[in-house]
Amino acid sequence: MGQESRTRLTTVFLLVAVFGTGILVGFAVDADADAVASEVASVATIVSDTASSEDQPRRRRIYDQVEPNEIQLNLIDSIVTVHRARTNALDEEMRTQLNAGFREILLETREAIKGVLTEEQAAEYQRLLEENDARRAARENEDERD
Repeated sequence: MGQESRTRLTTVFLLVAVFGTGILVGFAVDADADAVASEVASVATIVSDTASSEDQPRRRRIYDQVEPNEIQLNLIDSIVTVHRARTNALDEEMRTQLNAGFREILLETREAIKGVLTEEQAAEYQRLLEENDARRAARENEDERD
């Protein structure tokens, strides 16, 4: 095996490793985002169940321990509502930036892999990628409808 063949083989191996790592990280982030969303939904359900159930004692918030009056409670509820909205907006912004970063890496990796392939292989690789992306988008759209 010549030096050129070994270099190409090493390059292909490294590109596949980088691409594979990118895919795994993408799946991990996606799974983590799904887990966080599920956890938030669970917490929201628990909170609403707790608030609506008069049989169960409510967990006491720290500010309740200083015994605020009704006016103070209304103001505190307004503050908490604004805090939640800001936190949710920040979370969405961070998730958008993270997804954009992962997407950029994924596209760069795909282009690097195509650079190693022949024109015919690169065209077939692109076709397969497009099919895979379409299937993933269809699954995501289906999940959003559920």
